[in-house]
Amino acid sequence: MTDSIDLDDIEIEPEEPEPNRGDWFWRGEGDFERESESLGAVSASKSEQESKPESESNSERTTTPHIPHKNRNKPVGVPEKQGGAGGMSAREAAAEEELASAPEPSGPHGGGVDEMTMAVTYEAAKRLADPGFVFASAMWADWVGIVGEVPSHVINNFQRSHGVDADFFNGTGTGPAERLAEITEMSMFFAERMVVLGCPNEEWIAEEAGWEFVSIETAAEKAGWELDYSSSSSSSSP
Repeated sequence: MTDSIDLDDIEIEPEEPEPNRGDWFWRGEGDFERESESLGAVSASKSEQESKPESESNSERTTTPHIPHKNRNKPVGVPEKQGGAGGMSAREAAAEEELASAPEPSGPHGGGVDEMTMAVTYEAAKRLADPGFVFASAMWADWVGIVGEVPSHVINNFQRSHGVDADFFNGTGTGPAERLAEITEMSMFFAERMVVLGCPNEEWIAEEAGWEFVSIETAAEKAGWELDYSSSSSSSSP
């Protein structure tokens, strides 16, 4: 006879929860290199999928045509008045059924709320040795912007000079805190976690906007960015 086993006596080590994307940056948890490798693997997989021949990709995505639930036992493509299932093809009927069964989107723009939005102050951005690289490699943030106490043409010149493609920035006559405060739940840039990367004397921007604040020095140390203080002597130079 098999010996009975008391399940209460079995010790099971609890699994440690995986950190959220970007926790190494925001909360000091997780591992930057491990997350970068994971994001790189996802990008490689996506590139591989996009590189497949169009015929092969279409064959993987196409749903097998079938007769829709309505008039299932009647021939597809034959008008209903003549005893058929309707004028649409089996492929069109399958696409219509798949669309009808899809879950309703949520959020202000038809999708879920994003995870992270990051705003870099103009003064902090000037301290980056390679601003273009930083903005392009900040993959843990869904949206990245630039805000500062400078006219909009200054920020535009900075973006052109350094190859920066920001998602948003404040315009002339709109202060940095005011611009960030406009990013509410009805804005496409709204996210669960929103943070300002700035210089030590710019914490007030995050406070007035109700955002988190991370100093550019702390961010650079965690992300491995190089800083160049020689280019931050003037607040109006691009």
